[in-house]
Amino acid sequence: MAETGHRRISGARVLKKRILFGIIVAGFAMGFGAASQIWPRHSRAERIAELFYGICLAPILTGDSPNALLSGLFHKPEKSWIDTQSGSFLRLDDSSCTISTYAPYALSYEDAEELLELTRTIVARDFPQLAFDPRAKMGDEALSKGWFLGASQSPERWGIAHFAYPDWGDSAGSILMFAAPDRPLLRSAPLQ
Repeated sequence: MAETGHRRISGARVLKKRILFGIIVAGFAMGFGAASQIWPRHSRAERIAELFYGICLAPILTGDSPNALLSGLFHKPEKSWIDTQSGSFLRLDDSSCTISTYAPYALSYEDAEELLELTRTIVARDFPQLAFDPRAKMGDEALSKGWFLGASQSPERWGIAHFAYPDWGDSAGSILMFAAPDRPLLRSAPLQ
């Protein structure tokens, strides 16, 4: 019988182990490739922006409950949560919502830049009435930007601020904060 690369067992052809192994490896590679397209993994910045919008902003803008997102976080006492996926800490109270990172799990400079750009997009889309505040900064080596309405130190002041200081060694960290207004904000209502 001629060598064909196959053996006959009870009339059926059986592939050699090397060929079968190659097919299995190719199948896994295609499966992982397809999964990465169907279920892409978010960057840390994207995950933090998702939490910020869904937990801090959506309840104010649309009335959506943050409970689905909060249920996926590790709850700590006193309105605090830990998101193990992004390595961030969330604090939520009646007047503010803050997502922070700390050394040694602070955002990298690239992640901080990406989060700042995502925050700019959120502000432009959902809070166009907020004005850039050039005083909302932490120094030249920090990535910081704030958008607010109302006079500084006044109870009417509200807005969004992003501070990231990735190059501060053991003090490195970031803060993404929403200081809520003292009145409800719904998209159907005029925002002033």
